[in-house]
Amino acid sequence: MGNGDIFAWKILYGCILIKIKRSNMSETGWKIFLFIVIFLWLVTISTIIYFVVSGTAPLIDRSIDLYYITLPILALALIYVSVSICIFGIYLVGYERVKNKQLIAIQQRNTNKKCQYEISNNKKMLLYAYKDAVAHTNGNGHIQSLVHNIGMKEQEEDLCSIIIAARNEESVIGRTVNGCLEQTYKNIEVIVICHNCTDRTFEEAQVNDPRVHAFDFRTKAAGKGIALNYGVENAKGKYLLVLDADGLLNREFIEKAIPVFDYGYVAVQGRYIPSNRDYSLITKLLAIEGDLWSTPYSTTRALIDRRCGLGGTGYIIRKDVLIDVGGFANHLVDDYELTCRLLKKKYRIGFAPFCINYDEKPPSLEIMLRQRARWAKGFLDLLKHNVIEATDILGFLMWIGPIVGFCGFAILMLTAFAAIYNLIFEYYPYYYASIQVEVWIALTATLYSVQALSLIRQYGRRGFRYLAYVPIYNAFSLYSFITLVKAFTVTSWASTKTTHGFVKHS
Repeated sequence: MGNGDIFAWKILYGCILIKIKRSNMSETGWKIFLFIVIFLWLVTISTIIYFVVSGTAPLIDRSIDLYYITLPILALALIYVSVSICIFGIYLVGYERVKNKQLIAIQQRNTNKKCQYEISNNKKMLLYAYKDAVAHTNGNGHIQSLVHNIGMKEQEEDLCSIIIAARNEESVIGRTVNGCLEQTYKNIEVIVICHNCTDRTFEEAQVNDPRVHAFDFRTKAAGKGIALNYGVENAKGKYLLVLDADGLLNREFIEKAIPVFDYGYVAVQGRYIPSNRDYSLITKLLAIEGDLWSTPYSTTRALIDRRCGLGGTGYIIRKDVLIDVGGFANHLVDDYELTCRLLKKKYRIGFAPFCINYDEKPPSLEIMLRQRARWAKGFLDLLKHNVIEATDILGFLMWIGPIVGFCGFAILMLTAFAAIYNLIFEYYPYYYASIQVEVWIALTATLYSVQALSLIRQYGRRGFRYLAYVPIYNAFSLYSFITLVKAFTVTSWASTKTTHGFVKHS
């Protein structure tokens, strides 16, 4: 590659950076950026396939040697792929174990309740017998009071406060609140924090039920953490269930989650299932992403070291523990930030696969890119702090995720440019670290296989229907490179607010 080629490439790269740094880059521009990245990836893959099919070897100009520069980046990428395969493998063999653990906790809790009920009944029978024996004495009223108190104790349950932070959610908040009231666990209160709303969220949240408390909360600053902390201040429960305004819980969510605390956990994360999978192609792909990462990752974390993470919604935490670690931070990834603080204090988080939160996926590229850019910005901010346990290997890999993302983006641009250069000039302009094609094919086939098995493991026969979207998702997942770059334009929570209400009604 001559000096002119290098100069032209620097000019192009500089123009891209200048364009990206401008926060007013249109949503259309970010979508075009995504399509360009996917196109470059396809060119790279096609070039590899061509050399495999043709049986020829590419010509390489080794005068520019980037091998030792690109080798660490390649090694990091291979570690990530290998860990991903291991996570799927552990999930496939260990998911039943996690389910059985929760099932045992539920059965043990029910057994204890049954025993308490029988003991209570026996005590009442003895008291009634004693009452008959002293029916003509002044102690009759005291005996009646004891009988009443025993009957009350048998029905006692710890209060669980459901906290919903909502900003301009008039289209979904009523449905969410009513869904909470259908819980089989009856000792609940629903606290809705309508934070800086400019629509009818507050009015729609005021469901006619004494257990529902809606607050029209106004602050100068925006952020989910601010609203959640206000909810905690007004919550009376021993347990706090954090739920997004679009979330729908299965009816036994709380009833089946509370027993998991008997294992010594201070928080319990439920499982995610998309509520609007078939709304659009984007929701179908994001649903696949959730299927492939949320449940397998939580299962693996729960099995390895009881370090399951919080997912931002659909989880229950003990109020006293939350207060002990300082409450919620007004952070762009408040869930992961709180997870890190809990784990550093040696608190442990459980995973409850029988507790399901049906959440909405963003229906369009614009909304999705805004949401994921906020997450990326949050993870970038966390890189400034040592927020993980030294022994938390999976947590560390997630923590350095943004660094890996930038490395992956750099490798893609490097290989894509070389592939396009080869198409034009019929040789590669520089030498860089790579793996054998056979190894790449084996890794790709293995990854796809465990992804397919994971979908079938979760959904049975329906999982076969989702398999067709996995290759599309693997290309679509390149959006993470875009959101990493877009993260530098995120200035506040409010500017990246996710719009809800995109569900097809039958």
